[in-house]
Amino acid sequence: MTTLYLVRHAQSQPSPEGPEPDWPLSALGTEQARGLAPILAGLGIATVYCSPYRRCRDTLEPFASQSGLEILLEPGLRERRIAPTWQRDFRQLWQRSWEDLSYALEGGESSLACKARIASTVESIAGRHEGETLALGSHGNAIALFLHHVDPSVGIREASAIRTPEIVRVTRSQGAFRWDRSFSAGERFDRLATHFSLTPGVVA
Repeated sequence: MTTLYLVRHAQSQPSPEGPEPDWPLSALGTEQARGLAPILAGLGIATVYCSPYRRCRDTLEPFASQSGLEILLEPGLRERRIAPTWQRDFRQLWQRSWEDLSYALEGGESSLACKARIASTVESIAGRHEGETLALGSHGNAIALFLHHVDPSVGIREASAIRTPEIVRVTRSQGAFRWDRSFSAGERFDRLATHFSLTPGVVA
């Protein structure tokens, strides 16, 4: 059995002044990343893959550094691109994209396209590491869409419950993925994680 821990980045600092891939962690997010390191260290992770976006790299860096692991950048784990420019009504757009998975703004990526991309990426990574335990650093929308691929009953309710940071456990056995909904990273992690609506600049 292959075990995958899908790690959503810590709290970020979105800004219309800079490209989304360059958004840093907030001050709280930096503290969360440091607190996340010992929690991840207890999961037996042998290999770390990560979205190239800065907020994901910075979330996993303390753990990787302390554990002596290299962070392998994987573009397929990047976030869904809602639009090429800053969108003030992000939450409305995000909700519509769950109601209609084919919906996309011009220059943006539909939920269907993102789901296909991240499913293919995770499948490829898991196939190269059969029987291992991996961490995959990614983003809230991308992780939720992968879970929808694994279990089509997953929708906006489950997506909205993914915190910053978050650790989701998925296993792969005999070619099939299963989301381990019973997995908990523990009370220490629960005290660390925050709801996405608390991200600076985000309108809930």
